[in-house]
Amino acid sequence: MLNNNNYLFKIIWSKNYLGFAVDKILQNNLTLPLTTFFFWPKENGWELLKEELSYKPWISKNDSIDILNGYNLILNYWLLNVNEMEGIKKIIQDSSKFNFELLAKF
Repeated sequence: MLNNNNYLFKIIWSKNYLGFAVDKILQNNLTLPLTTFFFWPKENGWELLKEELSYKPWISKNDSIDILNGYNLILNYWLLNVNEMEGIKKIIQDSSKFNFELLAKF
């Protein structure tokens, strides 16, 4: 199970695309980029994220699964609410399992 304090999901929300990246949360709320940004629908972010995580042997299989599930959660939410720009704030506030940060919305 993913530890809430380990990873931060960074989001760029647009009506035309969804940007998504993952950072590792370190001590003192510092973060270290873990992945590049993936932009849906231009890229298959899930596959690219899965591949990028596979190159990081220090990330457990369970954490990788939970990170991919976090990506799916955001992507599916975006697909259903793409025109509801304020909606992303609700999922960020209501999430007890994941740390999300909305970097930008267009």
